[in-house]
Amino acid sequence: MKSVIFDLRENLVEYNSLNPKIGNGLKKFNEIEIDYNKRFEFDGGYLFFQEGTTTHIDEGTFEAHKNYIDIQIVLDGSEYVAWAPIDQLEVDVAYNVEKDVVRLNGNPETTMKINKGMAYICLPHDGHKALKYIDKATNYKKAVIKIEI
Repeated sequence: MKSVIFDLRENLVEYNSLNPKIGNGLKKFNEIEIDYNKRFEFDGGYLFFQEGTTTHIDEGTFEAHKNYIDIQIVLDGSEYVAWAPIDQLEVDVAYNVEKDVVRLNGNPETTMKINKGMAYICLPHDGHKALKYIDKATNYKKAVIKIEI
């Protein structure tokens, strides 16, 4: 697989073959009530919720992870996410083992608008810059499911 996966929320179960722990994360997601101040653990990862206002696509850095697959689900509002393979980006902030994140700079290969009901899956080779807007800031609510590799 060579790029980020964009799909509808209801199709995420189809990606269990990527990692069997995805099913655990989706099960937990469907069992809990949204709480923006809490982290929810499950066998093979954790999930949390975010809400806020998007920032301009030119602001910030890409990020990538070594130990987790990111599944990001837009619950309300919308966002843009920029994507590029990490080998086409330059390290801005070195990999932080405790936070499992490296910060990267460069130009996106793809930019996609993610609306309510859509989701995307980022693998370790996916540099992603989320929570962005192009023309006008938007409010969003989303779930982030972290799946151990």
